[in-house]
Amino acid sequence: MYENKIVIENVSIEKNRINYHYTISGEWLDCFKEDEQFYIEYSIDVSSIPISIAVVPLLANLLPMAWICNAEIITPVCDRAFYESIPNLKKGYIDMYPMMEFAGNIIVKQLEENHSGTDGGTATFFSGGVDAFDTLVSHVNEHPTLITLWGADVKFEDEIGWNNVLNHLYSTSKNFGIDVVVVKSCFRRYLNENILNRKVAKDNWWHGFQHGIGLLSHAAPIAYIMKKDIIYIAASYTVSDKGKYTCASDPTIDNYLRFCDTHIVHDGYNHSRQDKINNIINFSKSNKTEVKIRVCWEAEGGKNCCNCEKCWRTILGIYSAGEDPQKYGFHFDDFSKICNVIKEKSYLMRHNRFYFYKEIQKVLHENYSRESIDSSLLWFYDINIENLGKECLLKRAIRRLKRLLK
Repeated sequence: MYENKIVIENVSIEKNRINYHYTISGEWLDCFKEDEQFYIEYSIDVSSIPISIAVVPLLANLLPMAWICNAEIITPVCDRAFYESIPNLKKGYIDMYPMMEFAGNIIVKQLEENHSGTDGGTATFFSGGVDAFDTLVSHVNEHPTLITLWGADVKFEDEIGWNNVLNHLYSTSKNFGIDVVVVKSCFRRYLNENILNRKVAKDNWWHGFQHGIGLLSHAAPIAYIMKKDIIYIAASYTVSDKGKYTCASDPTIDNYLRFCDTHIVHDGYNHSRQDKINNIINFSKSNKTEVKIRVCWEAEGGKNCCNCEKCWRTILGIYSAGEDPQKYGFHFDDFSKICNVIKEKSYLMRHNRFYFYKEIQKVLHENYSRESIDSSLLWFYDINIENLGKECLLKRAIRRLKRLLK
């Protein structure tokens, strides 16, 4: 008998919107917001999908919570392919977090076989960043449909920012001659991330537990309607990062997710960030296709602020490859000023994946001499990235030791 429980009572579809009705009981109730019910809106009509497909996004977002909180999920119906993928999904989490207990249970009253009759079509989640563009240009001959989701990184309240995201999305769609599906979901709003963060101190809830299958599951109705065989999600990390970081979007989890006749591919896992930048640049130049990268997560407004670590990292990566960052979506008055600010805050390299900068520096040395490089970047050309990395690893080890001694 489970104290924590959620009973899915009804799933209703109104043309392009799916509404979920459920009751929650037990102590884990504080993980949910009282004034938010889960719903999703699509830019396409999804009214013809079976309820067993429509329920997949809710179930996928509930599962990690149920495992952590030892809760039971009861649903009247579920897609068989998704249900049968659950043990492998759970194993991926267990392998990633061996120090944690993953319990919980799901009861499905009726399993349904769903066959959409896939025709070899593909789709890819698209944020507009380096990882997403690398996946797009790598599979451009497949003409993948772009899926962009409002509610993941851009909040509903930031309508100006979301409009900028949409403008960027439709511009990319036009340049590449491919379709777009836009999704609006409250999958981060309906739960209390602060409470969940405290339950999973090893990582924050969104990054470490939700955003893999939680994000991908939104593609189930799209895949069914549009007969997609493959859904791509771009890798944020690489195989060389294995064991260094935990992230809910990982090939050991994503690649096991199934629904109807569709499977997921965690794409680009064997390529470094600089490899991806080089791939994007080579594609843009070879095909004379404009690529405007959007990487910023610091500023509201849906554009690159050029004043945060991720923007700086990407600007340096593009420059080191021999290209002008302003051709790729970064707008600033003076490159030298950008480089001087990065120098002033170079301590961020210690805490933000110093190995990215190690590879950027390597490519910089390959493409520039000390005489040809912009003088404002000589400090970066000469800096010992290895020492920064050793200092970062030492501090991380000390923090872990302190936690163990508590």
